[in-house]
Amino acid sequence: MKFEEVTPVRPGFGGFDFPYEKSQVVFLGVPLDITSSYRPGYRFAPAKIREASANIETYVMSAGVDVFEKLNISDLGDIVITPTDLKLTGEKITRVVKKILHDGKIPAVMGGEHTISYFVLKAFDDVTVIHLDAHRDLRDEYLGDRLCHATVMRRVLDQLPADRLIQLGVRSCSKDEAEFAENSGIRAYTSEHLIKEPEKIIANLKKIVKNSEVYLSIDLDVLDPAFAPGVSTPEPGGISTVELLRLLRELGKLNISGFDVVELVPPHDDGTTSFVAARIIYELLAALGSKKR
Repeated sequence: MKFEEVTPVRPGFGGFDFPYEKSQVVFLGVPLDITSSYRPGYRFAPAKIREASANIETYVMSAGVDVFEKLNISDLGDIVITPTDLKLTGEKITRVVKKILHDGKIPAVMGGEHTISYFVLKAFDDVTVIHLDAHRDLRDEYLGDRLCHATVMRRVLDQLPADRLIQLGVRSCSKDEAEFAENSGIRAYTSEHLIKEPEKIIANLKKIVKNSEVYLSIDLDVLDPAFAPGVSTPEPGGISTVELLRLLRELGKLNISGFDVVELVPPHDDGTTSFVAARIIYELLAALGSKKR
């Protein structure tokens, strides 16, 4: 299957690659690096995640699953970015994800800056978004832009009701964002909540979401900078890698219809965060694969 909006990349995620037609999960790299306001370099992230993924065991001990034995996985490659035109690039992202969904497959998207989530979610008809992030990303405008990494969830709410957004791990926002979230009734659990009472939060999420389709958007800065230093805007006070992996094992039991991992900035990473990103993805794939038993 060829997509004119995509440049093929080999080897793909994990170094394995099933034909698109036979795949259940389809990887898509989106090296978008247009609206960065602090530490740029998102454009190198998909390549680094793929590189790390080929150097990690595909057997996930916690699940007792070899990911590539349980799931047929293909990697389309990277969206062709038009650096001077965010709208045009976004249209490409939405078209490709719509095709993946239409073909009955789960899109696994590797950013790239968090702005990509808006364009990915435009491809979904009806979904609950679980957003893992240090920041709320609910500004209406930032540095003159209404659509950027700092406003992405506000723009998502232009197309989804507020009760379809759940934020996990948040610990930094502006006063305006806090007021908007409170007035809108957005559900949120801070990093401190996740550390102190993870089981209670998971139980609440399962009651809220039930059987509805879920999209996971994972900004790597949900982790404390000690565990993920190579992100655009590090925020102290985050959860650990172990805590995130435990959380994802439970979230992966929900009706996951797609996910993204975003905000890796390789020029500011020693390689640690790339491997964390790959491990996060394997954990999610293992949860999805466990359902195939």
